[in-house]
Amino acid sequence: MSVTYIHDPVFEEIAFGPLQLDATAEEIKTRVEEVLEMMGIIKLRDRSPHTLSGGEKKKVCIASVLVNNPDILLLDEPTAGLDPRTQLWLIELLAELGRAGKTVITATHDLDIIEQISNRAIVIGEDHRVKVDGPAGTVMSDFELLLAANLIHEHMHLHGKLVHEHLHAHKSEHVHKHET
Repeated sequence: MSVTYIHDPVFEEIAFGPLQLDATAEEIKTRVEEVLEMMGIIKLRDRSPHTLSGGEKKKVCIASVLVNNPDILLLDEPTAGLDPRTQLWLIELLAELGRAGKTVITATHDLDIIEQISNRAIVIGEDHRVKVDGPAGTVMSDFELLLAANLIHEHMHLHGKLVHEHLHAHKSEHVHKHET
């Protein structure tokens, strides 16, 4: 998710969208203040977006979209580059938006988040064709499908929350490793 900022400070960056939609000054102020509060970024209100951390920038970017109250959000690799706390925050936000009736379409290679943020998963193969479209849990548990789509490595798979790896030593022996 690449971020390009048009305005300084953060308040003006977030206000840009409603301004383009001919919202009144009072409506813009109210909407921006509400989204700053909702996103937990009030303290960033007067800062330049260029001085923010990666997670703060992503929050400002999302706020600049949510301020317009869209019905559909399109996200590309939304958790990329985020620290674990901000990743969890974003996963919870996306799940909440889905429960609120928003359509959230996410392109991601972060397979760990799919069942947390989605009811449905679509796998697109390396040939750029849809391989499957179905319930997220069913799709994410189909080892052969994920392997064929190059989303997992043939020597690693999941057993519930347990990662099972077949690590290959330099000799022909196999080493088994289990993690939770």
